[in-house]
Amino acid sequence: MVGVLSACAHAGLIEQGRRYFQSMEKVFGLAPKIEHYGCMVDFLGRMGCLKEVYDLIMGMPMEANEIIWGSFLSACRVYNNVKLGEVAARRLLELDPRDPWGRVMLSNIYAEEAKYDRSMGLRKEIKEKGLKKSPGCSSIEVNVSVHGFLVEDNSHPYYNEINSTLEKIEKLMN
Repeated sequence: MVGVLSACAHAGLIEQGRRYFQSMEKVFGLAPKIEHYGCMVDFLGRMGCLKEVYDLIMGMPMEANEIIWGSFLSACRVYNNVKLGEVAARRLLELDPRDPWGRVMLSNIYAEEAKYDRSMGLRKEIKEKGLKKSPGCSSIEVNVSVHGFLVEDNSHPYYNEINSTLEKIEKLMN
């Protein structure tokens, strides 16, 4: 179902995505996991439904993690929503005060809104605390198992096979 929700997000099929998500529990008796909520946060955030995303996060049966709040913060930046961006950044800071990403994103939101004193204050805080950005990551679900990947990380047990397949796909695309 993660793949279906993700496909709806990337195709802009908002009503279908909502319907699939709601049908998980109502039709199939499957309780959505945090990954499914993450897809919906990403999906609705891409569509600019920020209030709906916030309500969804607040109604989740589990605590939202850094990925959920980070995705929401990204959507707040795209749609320049300072108020909800501050909420998302504050929650990110509570979950991981050593990660500068939330501060960087909020700083960018402030800069877009010409709130330069706030923007520079966050940048100064990052520098003073010596915070460093962590590498980017992505994940994919294969046969009910979620595999995570970090930028410049070759420790995955199937790293060579994955790279070989990606090279073949790249050749086919050229």
